[in-house]
Amino acid sequence: MLIKNGRILHYSRFEANSDMRVENSQIMAIGQGMTPEPGEQVVDAAGNCVLTGLIDLHHHGIRHVLAQSDSLLEYSQLLLEVGVTSCVATLGGTPQDNIQAMQRGLQETDRFRLAPNVIGFRPEISYVTKTGAGSADSLRSITDETTEAIYEGGEGFIRIWDVSPELEGAIPFIRWAAEQGIVTSLAHSSATVAETRRAIEAGMSLVTHFYDTFDVAVQTDPGVYPAGLTDWLQIEDRITVEVVPDGVHVHPYLVEKTFRCKGIDRVALVTDASKGSGNPPGIYGGLYKGVEVEVTADRGVRRTSDDCLSGSALTHLQGFRNAIQKFGRSVVEASILCSRTPARVLGETSKGYLAAGMDADIIILDNDLDLKATIVGGALLYSA
Repeated sequence: MLIKNGRILHYSRFEANSDMRVENSQIMAIGQGMTPEPGEQVVDAAGNCVLTGLIDLHHHGIRHVLAQSDSLLEYSQLLLEVGVTSCVATLGGTPQDNIQAMQRGLQETDRFRLAPNVIGFRPEISYVTKTGAGSADSLRSITDETTEAIYEGGEGFIRIWDVSPELEGAIPFIRWAAEQGIVTSLAHSSATVAETRRAIEAGMSLVTHFYDTFDVAVQTDPGVYPAGLTDWLQIEDRITVEVVPDGVHVHPYLVEKTFRCKGIDRVALVTDASKGSGNPPGIYGGLYKGVEVEVTADRGVRRTSDDCLSGSALTHLQGFRNAIQKFGRSVVEASILCSRTPARVLGETSKGYLAAGMDADIIILDNDLDLKATIVGGALLYSA
């Protein structure tokens, strides 16, 4: 493939009227004046931005499809339509439910060969202290037997595993996960700073939807402002934090504080999107059977039964736009937040930016940041 005449974000700098040659799923060269070779597919990107594809570390569902229970082939296609070239399908069921979901998805997609933008699984709820919008039925004690069963069910495709550091057995579990190359993420927790420090020293490297489901620091000395776990995490350089950039999950002031304290290289924008995301406002089926949610333009996704926040209504493309339009970041910074940092979290050294030798995971956007094309592994898989 030859992409012609685009405004290409080459690593961290835009290059106007530039071309990109792709071969064998990799970027071969970026430059100007390239001539099409015989049999080469030519994509005209004139007037458009050419960026690395979006990477979503935390994603449950989109529109009418839930990774937990629905077709991963359809899930994959809908993600292509919003520019996601790598996604970690996030599961919130019981260990047995998650095992069944992973096995079904791997069989349906021929171990992701037919859904190349779905790159793995993420069990979120089982090993945590509190559920948030999840089901209490999913919670389990950390045991070797449960861990082994879930791990074997994922057949080596578990990329991230959420855990509360204060649980009994959490530290040995984090050490074990690090040995398997699995990222552990602090989630749904009431851990102290000391407990979290031990988890980081054991290998934990990520924080799940920062600020959400975290306890507010309690004032114990009148007139003295309290500091809590979120304050310490802002200045702990060994850990990256996820932020849901919808303006609902995290107050814009706290998003800006996090950018300034952590730096954009330690912040990964995610969607935590659930079933109904990307849909117009209305009532839809939620994360669990029989539980309805309301999607609204300004309040996210909420259960109709109790108004509880239940994931976000974001697509990752809208999260990318929000980084620019809500939070004042540049297009380059938005790409780092939505692609480069998530790739680093996963240890994906050939993804996250455009340069020779990198994977040809590419999106093309017009000047209004609307998607024109999604390319995964050098194959044009979606065209607007």
